[in-house]
Amino acid sequence: MNDLRELAVRIGWASDKNTLPGWTDIRRTTAVHSLYWVRSGKGIFESDDGLYQIEGGHLFYLKPGLNMRMAALGDQGLDMVMILFDAVRLAGTSGIWPTPSPVSTLEIPHSAHFSGKTAVELDASLSRLVKLWSMGLPARELEANAALLTLIARLHGDLSPEQEKTRALFERGQQVMGLRYAETLTAESLAEELHVSVSHLRKLFLRYAGETPKQVLSGMRLRQAERYLLYTDLTLHAIAEACGYGDEFHFSRTFKKSKGMPPSAFRKAHQDGSG
Repeated sequence: MNDLRELAVRIGWASDKNTLPGWTDIRRTTAVHSLYWVRSGKGIFESDDGLYQIEGGHLFYLKPGLNMRMAALGDQGLDMVMILFDAVRLAGTSGIWPTPSPVSTLEIPHSAHFSGKTAVELDASLSRLVKLWSMGLPARELEANAALLTLIARLHGDLSPEQEKTRALFERGQQVMGLRYAETLTAESLAEELHVSVSHLRKLFLRYAGETPKQVLSGMRLRQAERYLLYTDLTLHAIAEACGYGDEFHFSRTFKKSKGMPPSAFRKAHQDGSG
């Protein structure tokens, strides 16, 4: 599930959960994805994937179908946030809405512990999400779903300080590409701008995007070229220049290899409504 652009979510339930001392329970709704954020207290969470001693700052992600037993320990209960949501993948081409396909699991750590500034930010994000969703207003629910997507994007991998640094570096690289895809941009020049080696840059992109820097840049150029073909009357020569291709021939050849048809045929097919 590397491409988060294809992910859509819908929250089914979002609330604070305050338990009494000695509280025990099981995960009752297993058909959806779940997030449990423990603000304070101590306890034991036992899932099909292991047994965990938990305390404030713990975040649990449970994919659909995963069972879990929970218990509070000591003389106080657990102060938690619980989010239940559906997740689907929307893969398709521009102008064509695909049939959503359920996402069986997200690339989020099953169990992770956060502290300091990261824990404060995470708690604030989840508190805002719960507040938005709990209003029961369609517009606020839409905002809550967007907030959940933002949170998933941050959790996609890890939120540890070291992981945050490497992800931030990767995102900087993506941002540079997004701003300068029309230029002659190479892995060497991008690595130099980010002050890393080419091999380290490649590892970052493979880790977080599942593709090399060259493949990511090519994808950006193709997506932008597709938009120009669909929504403007620019010539192929102008589109090639605007999207960073050396010439119209290179653009047409690359586009055909990716889309299975020349850019002129792609434009005509969508204008005719047959694409």
